[in-house]
Order: sequence, then structure tokens, then C-alpha cells
Amino acid sequence: MKIKTILMSLCVLSTISHANAISYNYVTSVKVNQIELNAAVSADQVNKLIKNGMTKTHKVYSECTGNYEYSLNPSPHKTLKFEIFTEDNPQIKDGQFYQDKSSFKQLGQTKGRIWMTWNNTKDMSENIVVQNIHISAQYSLQQFKQDFKHSARSINPSGEAQVLILENNQAKAYLNHPHEFSPPYTAYLNFQFKNGKLAQFAIQQALGC
Repeated sequence: MKIKTILMSLCVLSTISHANAISYNYVTSVKVNQIELNAAVSADQVNKLIKNGMTKTHKVYSECTGNYEYSLNPSPHKTLKFEIFTEDNPQIKDGQFYQDKSSFKQLGQTKGRIWMTWNNTKDMSENIVVQNIHISAQYSLQQFKQDFKHSARSINPSGEAQVLILENNQAKAYLNHPHEFSPPYTAYLNFQFKNGKLAQFAIQQALGC
């Protein structure tokens, strides 16, 4: 009887220890204006994500990742970055393809991973839905604590917290080996609160280097 009790206690302790090892909640769906960002997005959909008007598109080539990046800054507090990965575009055989492409319209069906940042949520006019949770300027720390209990463990009323963005095939691996997944090398959502209200928000893809 004692042995059975000890084994049960060890099992409970193991479960508690495993739960405590999970530092972040995760989501597998992040939609902005109904477009899924936990997947590569074609360039011709960018205009549905953000109203850019006459905003100039900036293009850079990252020596670190070997990827082309196109970005928009439609307001002082809002940015969008479109990072192009070779594996998302097997039809493009030569990097020369991007040499004369300076706009999203020219990129057309070329796919990229989207990064979005709102440095002031008063500029957040987009419809943002994270795993069926609506994120807006009215989103509160109290609600965050209910939605993302692991990520909210040590946050204060004017603090910052992260929620991982995982693909469906990564979720089980994360639960079994949580220490192998963390920002910035895993895609994530960044929540910045001020006096209990969401002040800044970002959708960040995984850093490649």
C-alpha cells in the first residue's frame, strides 16, 4: 500500500513539475482581417492586412538570413514586414527575380511571412483574432490572465508577456519539450500592458539567426 501511495505521489509531482516547466501558452492561429498569419501569405494580400495608401515600400536584403524583406510604415506607430523564404517559393529559382521588384503589387503571388507591430494600440484598427480571442485596444491584463495563464504568471500591470505561435505539428513537441521553444527563435505574440490595458502589440516570426 505504501509503495502504491509513493508511486502515486511521484506521478503527481511529475505532472506538477511538467506543468511548471511550461513558461508560455501557445496558439496555432493568428488572423488579421481574416488572413491567417501562421502561414506564408502572398504579397497581393498585404493590402488586406493594412491600409498603406501612398506609403513607400522599403526593400532590404538580409545577409544574415539570405532573405529579402519588404516593409511598410503606414503610421509612426504601425509597421508591417514581409520576409521571403526560399522554401515558401519553390517556383522562384533565381534571387535575381527580386532585383526589380520594389512593391507588393510587383511581387504578386510571391509568398512571405508577416511581422506586424503596433507601438500604440490606439492605431489598431485591424480585426485581430488569436485562437478565437479578439485582440483590440480594449484588451485588458485581466482578460490576458484568463486567456493565457502560463504566459501571465509573473506579469505586472505595466509589464510585458509573450505567447508562442506554433504550427499544429509543433504543439505536441512543445508540450513534451517546452524548453526547446522560446522567443525570439520561436514565432510569438508580444503583449505590452500599461496600467492594466494593452498598450503595444506585435506578431513576431521566428528569428533565423
